Amino acid sequence: IAFAIVEGETADTWSFFLKNLRRRITPQQNLCLISDRHNSISAAFNKPTSGWTEGQCVHVLSVIITIFLNIFEPRCNYYYNIIWENNPKVAAWIDQIPRQQFTLAYDEGRRWGHLTTNLAEAINSVLKKTRNVPISSIVLATYTRCNSFFTEREKQITSMISIGHVYFENATKVLQDAYSKSNTHRVVEFDRNTTRFRVEEMVNPRQIRPAGKSFVRLDERWCDCGKFQKIHLPCSHVLATCKHAHHDFNIYISPYYRLDVSMKVYNNMFGELRHEEYWPPYQGIEIWPHPATKRNAKGRPKSSRIRTEMDIRE
Repeated sequence: IAFAIVEGETADTWSFFLKNLRRRITPQQNLCLISDRHNSISAAFNKPTSGWTEGQCVHVLSVIITIFLNIFEPRCNYYYNIIWENNPKVAAWIDQIPRQQFTLAYDEGRRWGHLTTNLAEAINSVLKKTRNVPISSIVLATYTRCNSFFTEREKQITSMISIGHVYFENATKVLQDAYSKSNTHRVVEFDRNTTRFRVEEMVNPRQIRPAGKSFVRLDERWCDCGKFQKIHLPCSHVLATCKHAHHDFNIYISPYYRLDVSMKVYNNMFGELRHEEYWPPYQGIEIWPHPATKRNAKGRPKSSRIRTEMDIRE
């Protein structure tokens, strides 16, 4: 988690944050930056000095998110053709946005199933009522509240591990659902040495589409349905193949879903803040606010946030 205190949501401040986020916190490749539609974020992202490349940023209209984000390549093309038949202008507008920026089907697994900014917005509950206070108070509240959150989270994961849980609850639920579906699949073996199979769906429980066929390549961690490579968890076709070939399906589950791996996030303590009387004397530059830059205190501050139907009004 990275925080920055800036003057406002401007292109310069977002450029400062994104550049240092890339340089200091997330230098690794193949990351996906999910943000809202604020113009300053787009301006900062598109700067050559931002450190981020095209195809890594996602900020599109929620209507497109609703239609395309949570589907995979075969269904993505199906719905796109429906839009084109009904309104070619809308389809032409969609064509202007690279598909890897707003679909799971073409993001090469960068999202790990996270589709919107809701995960990041959850931190707002930690920082509630810390606005419009002095910066020193904001820093202290951010530090202490995040520390409390991390401490409580560490206790929860430790408790889950102690009673025998291996994976997070959401991952376990996905696997249980997939395992139930796999009982209705029939596996045709193609090449046992390279673990390549064809899986035929005899029944589709959701009845959204007719039962179909998917080819599974376990050596490449690939399934035609797309779920395996997008969320890094075995789908029902992979589980059916593993049962047929007597494979341990756990080796195809990403370690990031394991509780013991996630526990490493919370192993390091924040460290307590000593009383100010014990602080060493400060000899550096003192910064004072300039009176001419003071904002007008009259009236209520206006929010520039772009709200959608996903926002919950307080």
